[in-house]
Amino acid sequence: MVGKGFSRVFHYAQFILFFCISPFLRFFGRVVFWGEKGGRKDPIFIVGAPRTGSTIFYQALTNYYNVLYFDNVVSRWYRTILFGFWLSSRKYGMQPHHSFSSEHGVTKGGHSPSECGEFWYRWLPKDRHFVEKADPVMAASIAKEINQVSARFGLPLVFKNLNAGQRLRLIIKAFPDARIVFIRRDPRFVLRSILKARQKVGVTEGQWWSVRPPHFDRYLGLSEIQMCAAQVFYVERQIIEDLKLFPSANVHVVNYNDLSSGLLMAIGAELSLTKRPGGSLPIFTQDSEESVPAHEMDALSQAIACYPFSELHYEK
Repeated sequence: MVGKGFSRVFHYAQFILFFCISPFLRFFGRVVFWGEKGGRKDPIFIVGAPRTGSTIFYQALTNYYNVLYFDNVVSRWYRTILFGFWLSSRKYGMQPHHSFSSEHGVTKGGHSPSECGEFWYRWLPKDRHFVEKADPVMAASIAKEINQVSARFGLPLVFKNLNAGQRLRLIIKAFPDARIVFIRRDPRFVLRSILKARQKVGVTEGQWWSVRPPHFDRYLGLSEIQMCAAQVFYVERQIIEDLKLFPSANVHVVNYNDLSSGLLMAIGAELSLTKRPGGSLPIFTQDSEESVPAHEMDALSQAIACYPFSELHYEK
């Protein structure tokens, strides 16, 4: 108990310290990044339902290609990302991270990719994720910070924070030419993975976990398997609806079972990315029905059948 209490006090003191010195670090960042050095590039957002393979795709893309991303160093300075990127670049340069493991999206190591939800929570609430109407002032503020970093390095910034899939109406306002990579997976395996993740982290029935689509609270009274099936369906439905806001050439749909070195290279070519010196790709796995007990697959299939997944298509 004493250890936990000390830890809370330490983290609170750290938060207060960072909050107080943030204005000075923001000024430092503006001085360091004065003017556009390499030319601004449009950001890339990886979106999808939870447990669709977005993390390994994010890790592969950021390790193999010359792109910017929030690593765990930058994430510590989410209030002053100009300073954070300067600090990370001083420590790691543009070397690959070679980090292909995670725990529910959380990685270890300073240069490993991070979701950095706290960056977005500077503007957005934590208790809901869907943004119905974009505040133009908010969009301009977010765009200013991201564009400054991109312009300094002359590289696109890749984001993987699945809540972004419910914020596409804000993203299109902030970044009209953003590139979107939408990752999909057989919903039966997505549901299975979500249920396992909930069990592992101790989420109880009737309690929501991860991405919150519009009106998510309507589904809290369902059984756990039905609630999670609803989560996958409504998260993807909202993404597909809002992807229509973007130029079709800027939207790329990727399927989990298609993930491979060849696909990553094709996506990199579509996004006009260049290879990072020393970058490598992981070994991708695929879903197989034979690996799941028949009774479990039947239960998953029945839960998924309650929602019209077959109608969820993105058409360019």
